[in-house]
Amino acid sequence: MHKDYRPDWDIYTCHIEESPAVIGLDLDLRRFAPLKDKPNAIYITVYLNNPREDGFPRDAEFAIMGEIEDKLVEALQSKLDAQFVGRTYSNGVRDFYFYTGDVTLHDKYISDVMITFPDYRYDYGVKEDNNWELYFDYLFPDVYEFQRIQNRKVLRMLQQHGDVSEKERPIDHWIHFKTEEDRSLYWEHIKENGFSLMKEDTTENPEFPFKLCISRKDKTSEASINNVVMGLWELAQQVNGMYDGWETSIMK
Repeated sequence: MHKDYRPDWDIYTCHIEESPAVIGLDLDLRRFAPLKDKPNAIYITVYLNNPREDGFPRDAEFAIMGEIEDKLVEALQSKLDAQFVGRTYSNGVRDFYFYTGDVTLHDKYISDVMITFPDYRYDYGVKEDNNWELYFDYLFPDVYEFQRIQNRKVLRMLQQHGDVSEKERPIDHWIHFKTEEDRSLYWEHIKENGFSLMKEDTTENPEFPFKLCISRKDKTSEASINNVVMGLWELAQQVNGMYDGWETSIMK
């Protein structure tokens, strides 16, 4: 794996075939995938014995699924050099997803783990997936959800430092553009919404060389941040720009 790789697991909720689902995945793999030496996807499905009405596990099974995951990851990493990429909960099942080059004896390694959990029924399979479609098209969140995940990351960090989300404070946002005209157009639109212009700059990025930093006082509750960021993000899309995140100071 690339030396810059830093595992970055996060989760989000969605629907899989009409059923509510929770998807967890390693977001940092998006920067390096598809890994050319790991073209085979392995999936393992474990059936919950006592799911809740919504298809998710109760506390006791939640812990057991964690144990199963740890054992599967350990076995497939050590025996096949497999890369664990994601997991889902939906409709009374837990699915685990790996990519690997060599699939020799994968069935034995999986059953060696599952034999230690005799109460659980399971299925597994392998398919060739050179472009990592399972990762990008199935596990990966859409652009809106991806931005909300990024928002939550910053909010978690603020909370850990004692931030009071109901207090308004200046929040800075960065947006990148292909042309100076796009940047001016964006600013014309957005300044009516109470934003101040902090900085206009150029970057090393050949595709989006023109940068804009704007600021406004807002709260850091999740609803408020998602609302503000999605508005800025959508306007950026309309002028071929790219929203590139926000930061703020901690209010205690």
